[in-house]
Amino acid sequence: QKAARSGTVAMSESTAQPKEMTSAEFYFDSNSHFGTHEELLKDRIRTRSFMRAIINSKSLFEGKTVLDIGAGTGILSMFAVKAGAKHVYAVESSGIVHIAQAVVKANGMADRITLIKGKMEEVKLDVTQVDIILCDWIGYMLIQDSMIETVIDARDRYLAKGGIILPDKANLYLCGIEDADYKEQRIDFWDNVYGFNMSCMKEGSLTEPLIDMCQPQQVITSNAKIHSLDLNTATKDCLKITS
Repeated sequence: QKAARSGTVAMSESTAQPKEMTSAEFYFDSNSHFGTHEELLKDRIRTRSFMRAIINSKSLFEGKTVLDIGAGTGILSMFAVKAGAKHVYAVESSGIVHIAQAVVKANGMADRITLIKGKMEEVKLDVTQVDIILCDWIGYMLIQDSMIETVIDARDRYLAKGGIILPDKANLYLCGIEDADYKEQRIDFWDNVYGFNMSCMKEGSLTEPLIDMCQPQQVITSNAKIHSLDLNTATKDCLKITS
């Protein structure tokens, strides 16, 4: 194996054994869980969107050096190689990096994808700049649990002038919905819990965000754009939203 700087490790075949992922990695780091990555890969809208954006942009990727942040199983890195990238540096902090190395090898791309285990903020690549940054950086409500700061840091350190961030722009919209079933299940529920009055719990239920899907017919207001991001120019202050 090749030791990288700042305590990170560039993976070689000898380090790419799934058995080396410890129980602690699985327990404390959800990104080491196979189920987490299975869910991401089975999200066809997400994964196919990335696939189309990369594969259909071969003129942008041909012969380019790519940085894949939060590489996971290496799927975006492999799309980039398929689109003609010269080399991909795939950075992943969780234990799934061992599996990613095996996946990359199984698909004959080990010579064009270098997997690095470590936090992007602490990683120092063997190159001074990259042409493209790939990252699924968008979080819940755009910024919650996102990787925006990580991408901005990598952009400032490594992205060549005129380089590309994919994706680079996003908008956050707000609208109102009506959902009587939700109100009954999550709010009115507290009025009678096995015969006890727990209505004091309602306030927390009303203020706690819920990640869920709703039907178009439930939307009862117009949409309002409350925030925009352009990672080509954004600073870390972009995470402060006022509206």
